[in-house]
Amino acid sequence: VRAFSKVPGEWSKITVRKSYFGRPMAEDHQLLWAVVGSVAVTCVTILLALLILFYISKSVLKRKRTFTYQSGSGEETILQFNSGTLTLTRRPKPSTEPLTYPILEWEDIKFEDVIGEGNFGQVIKAMVKKDGIKMSAAIKMLKEFSSENDHRDFAGELEVLCKLGQHPNIINLIGACENRGYLYIAIEYAPYGNLLDFLRKSRVLETDPAFAKEHGTASTLTSQQLLQFAADVATGMHYLGDKQFIHRDLAARNVLVGDNLVAKIADFGLSRGEEVYVKKTMGRLPVRWMAIESLNYIFCGFGGTPYCGMTCAELYEKLPQGYRMEQPRNCDDEVYELMRQCWRDRPYERPPFSQISVQLNRMQEARKVYVNMALFENFTYAGIDATAEEA
Repeated sequence: VRAFSKVPGEWSKITVRKSYFGRPMAEDHQLLWAVVGSVAVTCVTILLALLILFYISKSVLKRKRTFTYQSGSGEETILQFNSGTLTLTRRPKPSTEPLTYPILEWEDIKFEDVIGEGNFGQVIKAMVKKDGIKMSAAIKMLKEFSSENDHRDFAGELEVLCKLGQHPNIINLIGACENRGYLYIAIEYAPYGNLLDFLRKSRVLETDPAFAKEHGTASTLTSQQLLQFAADVATGMHYLGDKQFIHRDLAARNVLVGDNLVAKIADFGLSRGEEVYVKKTMGRLPVRWMAIESLNYIFCGFGGTPYCGMTCAELYEKLPQGYRMEQPRNCDDEVYELMRQCWRDRPYERPPFSQISVQLNRMQEARKVYVNMALFENFTYAGIDATAEEA
């Protein structure tokens, strides 16, 4: 390319190199870097978006399907439920052996009425279909925004129910269902509710005085039925012992009454420790039901409160000194003696549940009136102290 020099009268040659496309190479480099940068930014943006979506979905899935809790031995346990199995991974001794539970399909559950509700969960009566058979069930579920501990306990309860198996004197597992990442546990439905309320409703001298006076009875229940409740509970507890489970909160409120007035032990919010399963999430201690070494006493007289009229402080003082509940006026000597044996100071001197069950069944066969239901002069029920009952 020839060009005039800026100096008048002089010619000079100025050679300008051209790119392949006829543009200067400097401009070509700028265009190339702009295209490469634009493509790179786009790719990085897409990649970041995909990564964010992946981690969000992963965290949501993990939150809904994975439960972590501490076992009694201090090991961390990861419990996942999926397609009818519970997979447990323990640290530092991991175990990936799945724990199988019976699957219920979501469309086979027809919810009805709420029959129980707490701060973090609720129980709903439902009709379920299992193996082509329709049956009543109680569906346990957690409320929305439940804590990690709530999910841990809930998953742990399913684990316990699976390990316990089936027995006529415990509330049995029907199955479990996962829907949209949430777990639903179906257990036996007990049409008569818990034993505590059932006993209190039987007190016709309070609920229906006219009926009581007309029939000369203090309760709609017979001595045989009361003994049967006790025998059912003892048999159920013997079964739990054979399975190496410790309930630690046995009381009438945690026993349900099923069809044909069969008593069934419930409330398996238990956690595992070593080779024994122990209930730990109990909240306030039920002092009046606790054995003397852990202050756990069990007694029900038509739903009465043990040691009614005494404060917990008085119990702490008197029980180690040998004081025990007095014999109810309508209670036979043989029944009271069995109660006294269960209250002995030394655990190894107390009768095991197997022996208690045998003894109660023998009383049943004797057809003797061990608990007098007939009205008599100055008849009184065992007292009810609602405030103390919560202690």
